[in-house]
Amino acid sequence: MKLTELNAEQLEARKAELMGELSDAEKREDLTAEDLESLEGRKAEITAIDYELDARRKAAEEAEEIRRKVAEGNDTPIKTFEEERKMSYEVNTPEYRDIWLRNLQGKELNTEERAALTQAAAVIPAEMQNKIWEKLRENPLIAEVDLMHIPGYVTLPRENTTNDASWVAMSTASTDSADVVNSITLGAKKLIKTIEIEADIKAMSIPAFEDWLIGKLVEKMETAICAAIINGAGSATVPQGVMANAAGATAKTVAFTIAGLGEVMGALPSAYHRNAVWVMSAATFYGTILPLAADNNGILVMNGIEQRLLGHKVVLDENPAAKIIFGDFHNGYAFNFGSDIRVDSDGSVEFRKGSTVYRSMALADGAVVQGEAFVVATKTA
Repeated sequence: MKLTELNAEQLEARKAELMGELSDAEKREDLTAEDLESLEGRKAEITAIDYELDARRKAAEEAEEIRRKVAEGNDTPIKTFEEERKMSYEVNTPEYRDIWLRNLQGKELNTEERAALTQAAAVIPAEMQNKIWEKLRENPLIAEVDLMHIPGYVTLPRENTTNDASWVAMSTASTDSADVVNSITLGAKKLIKTIEIEADIKAMSIPAFEDWLIGKLVEKMETAICAAIINGAGSATVPQGVMANAAGATAKTVAFTIAGLGEVMGALPSAYHRNAVWVMSAATFYGTILPLAADNNGILVMNGIEQRLLGHKVVLDENPAAKIIFGDFHNGYAFNFGSDIRVDSDGSVEFRKGSTVYRSMALADGAVVQGEAFVVATKTA
């Protein structure tokens, strides 16, 4: 039951019960890690109860003040404490975002603000979460995949054997085709990245600190995600990548010439050509492919922002190394964040240097949905 659903007497009784449990636990010498974690939860609940009781006292005082002013003939609307609290400390409000960022900076919070963070489980502010998703999608490779944000495990259908539609005469029954559709499940693999900074974080303004933190977290996370999309082992702890574990993908060994690239394109089923892109390293593109092409024959188009090779966009990523991938990542690959990104800070890790460590963590997974949507090309010796 939520604290807001309990009356004052029930809240006091619950607090007394929790205090008793804490007192009993302090006398024990055999506490396990799970016991200690449970005790921390009880302490947090006591803090939340104190906050709720204090909020109700302030609300009562506000109500009494309203009655007094009305009795004196002053009918000017007065915002109640309850209204202000709801406005200030919901996860999608600027006020919550402010105290969340100040807490990460190590700045002092008052009792009310600390309790608000405890009640919200210190989740990342909604606006900041959205900014992180938007910046992740700015990565050229991540922008190509089917990036989802669905809590928990996700099961996606995968075509195994399909048959085309057929024409039949009027008044003639059609014959059922033996389509086979199986599925893949995206689980919850832990993605953790840490950032250590020795600068005086407390001296930063809130907007500057937010921009810095988002930029650094996205930079670290997108590196890991791109590596998983291309080379992920598909193990219990790492997502499945196109090159390492893509059942059904076509492997080609060709000369990296215009004719060889044509062979690669020809090996991809035509159904995937509409969304197909080239993925290769900068070294491969600028060192091997660029000398083959010329703008005046339509082989390569470069406008300073986007490169296109034989009509298809080129995505530069270092993970394919010396190989080239040609494929439809939108229909062929799926990546899901099974949880919101959580961000925590620790100033005790490097006490002598005065640095702060920030950690971002999320549960995510990715896998090849249609292996036939990719051709992986290796250069002939």
